[in-house]
Amino acid sequence: MDEMQSCLDVLRNNDVDVDSAVDRLMGNDDLYLEFIKRLPDQLNLAAIREALTQKDAENFHFYLHALKGFAGNLGITEIADAAQAGLIEFRASQFRNVTKLEGLLEEIEASGEKFASALGEIEEIEQAGEENKEYE
Repeated sequence: MDEMQSCLDVLRNNDVDVDSAVDRLMGNDDLYLEFIKRLPDQLNLAAIREALTQKDAENFHFYLHALKGFAGNLGITEIADAAQAGLIEFRASQFRNVTKLEGLLEEIEASGEKFASALGEIEEIEQAGEENKEYE
């Protein structure tokens, strides 16, 4: 199995719908991995939490919606689903149920930590591949 497939399998093993996401990128595995590595920067959890604390509806909706789209397009359904649930709750009650919104953000954070662990595995695979190339 080659390095790329090993990296994609790590994601599959962490409940990421790799195949659908790669299909959206016309089968470009390299581009997919490039995008997937950007997710930690795209989470914007601090900005989402700040908007929730400040009851800043515009930014809360903006960052949560962007996260949902980014995660959904990359097949990271756990994060996308939790973000969608947050958007539904927000649209229904704005900030009247902050506790529920905070709980959904905690779900996103937990999924983000799981995903970060998968990215760590991918980084190890890529580093091992680079080291192997040096010895060839």
